[in-house]
Formats: sequence, C-alpha cells, structure tokens
Amino acid sequence: MTKGSAKSLARLYDRFVGILDKLPGGLQKPLLKELQPIRDLFLDRRVAHIGLVGGSIASVPELFAAMGVRPVRAGELLQGWRDYTSLEGNIISILDARASALESPLEIGLSHRIPDLFLIVQDAEPLPEDWKESMRRATVGGTLVLGLCSNPDYRQRLEDLLSYEPLVATSAPVVLEPGNPATAESLCAALPLQAQIEFAQFTKARRAQAYIASRLLRSFSAMCAIIALQPIPFADLPFLLSLQSLMIGLIIYTTGRNVGLKLIAEFLTSLGLGAAAGLAFREAARIAVRIVPFWGNAVSGVVAGAGTYAIGRAAIAYFIDDAPLAETRRLFTGPWCNSTTRAMSP
Repeated sequence: MTKGSAKSLARLYDRFVGILDKLPGGLQKPLLKELQPIRDLFLDRRVAHIGLVGGSIASVPELFAAMGVRPVRAGELLQGWRDYTSLEGNIISILDARASALESPLEIGLSHRIPDLFLIVQDAEPLPEDWKESMRRATVGGTLVLGLCSNPDYRQRLEDLLSYEPLVATSAPVVLEPGNPATAESLCAALPLQAQIEFAQFTKARRAQAYIASRLLRSFSAMCAIIALQPIPFADLPFLLSLQSLMIGLIIYTTGRNVGLKLIAEFLTSLGLGAAAGLAFREAARIAVRIVPFWGNAVSGVVAGAGTYAIGRAAIAYFIDDAPLAETRRLFTGPWCNSTTRAMSP
C-alpha cells in the first residue's frame, strides 16, 4: 500500500474514532465489538508466516508459481525464515523445513517465530520414517497443519495419513492442490485475521479478497444500523458518512489498489449518492417514521444498515469482481430498495 493510501485510510479511521466518544456510553461497547475485526484485518495487519515440511523437491518459487503467484525477489535467510516479495511489494515469510531444504533448521526457525500454519508438501509416496519426521516437525509449534499435494495419485494417501496421525488429531483433513485456483483462497482463510490482507494481496486471490470484504460489510452494516437507532436529529450523520467512506476505502485497499478520498467520492457519485450517502439513508428513514410512527427509530436502523450493505456490495462488485458500472448500480439499487420497502411495511 502506498503512503497516500495509508494516510487516506488512517484519516478516515481517525475521523470515526474521534467522534465515537460523542455517542452514549451504552452504544460504544457494541460498536467497538464490531470494530475489532476491522482493527485485526487492517490496523494490525502483518506478513503471513508459513512453515513447509514434507518431501517435495519443488522450490518455494515453484510452489508459488503453481498457484499462479510469481514472487520477484527472495530475501536473505534470517534465523531459518526467508521473505518473498511480490512485484507490488507484498511479502510472505516462509520457514522451509522440508527434507530437501536443510539450510533452514526447524528448531532455529521456531525459536524465532511460530508459523501461522504448516503445509505438508508431498508429491510422491512418503517413506514411513520420512512421514513421521515431517509430522514431528509440523506439530512442534502446535499450529494448524494442512496438506499440499501436486500428485493426484498420492492425494488420498496424504488425506488418510492426516486423518489417522495422532499428532495432527483432525477429523477433517485438508489437502490442497497447488494448481487449483481455490488453493490460495483456502490458505488465506486458514490464516489469522491479521495476516489475511497481506496474503490476499500477495497472491491476488480475488475470492479471498471478496471474503475479507464481506466480513467488513457485515461489521459496517451493523455499526451503521446501531448508530441510526439514535433519536437525535442529524446527530448520526458524521458517523454514517465516516463509516461508509471508511468501508469503501478498506474494500478498495483489500485489492491492493491505491486508496484516495477522491476515488471514494467518485464511486459514491457513480451510484448516484455523491458525498451524502448517510444523509440520504437517514432522511429517507425519517420520512418513513413520519408515515409509520409505530416503528419509530427501528426503521432508521434497518434503512441505514440495508443502505450501507448495498453500498458495500456494490463496492465489492466494482473493485474486486470488476463488474461493469451498470451492473454495480443494479446491485446497489436492488438490495436498497427491497430492504427499504420491507422496513416500511407494517
């Protein structure tokens, strides 16, 4: 991410956090709860740390290439770990403790850092002693163990070994295929939240990016709905505008693109909202309250939540799925109009 992107997102985040204290204390707790995944994904983001064991002789760049990823630079070996950097500057850190990579002793690497997950990379029938050694290495750190097999003839064998090996103790073993487009997405989902963004950008895994963005979408929609429940006229507008702008910025950032306030404003304008998205949803809700007063401010919460969800879904379609603008607008207007109608129906 460029410095400009970081500053734009930090500005939007600080704007929201700065006015969060103005809300009643009872509302701050649920908002902070929804904000935690956002902090984990973006503010506390870090490089993914993956350990490799097994008998495969493929190099780390070759394993990445099988997944459609081509790092442009390999860093120096440091305490058993080596960083690999993409053309865009994203990094993944690898502890290669396979039998064919004796330059990276497992003990040294684990003393420096515990991997987020271990991959047992196998492309041939492992000998019993080699298998036991791989399992011993993979379970030293107590982290998640997945299989990676490039040879379909041995895939079932690896699944069976993972199923019955007491050191792993998993009833649902996962064995991935390097050439499968879904492998990068599966690896991303297995990582801690803090490491998912960097890995999704490193691998350019669109489905992983969409998955991360959908988590954002749920949190932001819930926060906007909570804020819109407040009965104070216009008091929620700064919160809604800040949250919706931050949501769009983070969705853009998930793809690795540069994020700027101008780009966010242009996207809102393309949806026909301009910079007044929060105002449009809030005031539409207040009109509904006048028509159906029984529902009170609950209508405002439903409308703001549904409207924010529609904005986020449109942003995912446009920036991650590369959907045409016309389709993006349909995605926005469909959920928004339907949800609003349901919210105002007695």
